[in-house]
Amino acid sequence: MVSAAPNLTRVTGTVLARRPHETLPERDAVLLAVDETQRVDNLRDLVGQVLARARPRDDGRRELEVVVRRQLLGEAGPGWRLTCRVRFTPNGLLAEPHPAPAAFALEPEEIGGGVTDAGPRPS
Repeated sequence: MVSAAPNLTRVTGTVLARRPHETLPERDAVLLAVDETQRVDNLRDLVGQVLARARPRDDGRRELEVVVRRQLLGEAGPGWRLTCRVRFTPNGLLAEPHPAPAAFALEPEEIGGGVTDAGPRPS
């Protein structure tokens, strides 16, 4: 098996769906509508290349499936906001399994917001 070059990308988006991963135990596949990606210092951004190939949704955002350790996700579901650092691997896009607190954020859906919002949320 060929390994990917060292890479890491910060990804922020809205959870659209979540399901157990078929082959990686204790991991869930999370479908995200991506709002932003950001290269992590001194590492390649291979996730941005994958995202660029995805078809835009009606709201202009693109979707990515990211594999996240289930324990990190807790009760998160559609509408929640996720920020994590993701690595492109032969097994797909994997979030860091043990992220630093500043490198991982999960926020519940805002009242009246969520997946049906017409655009990005204000900062």
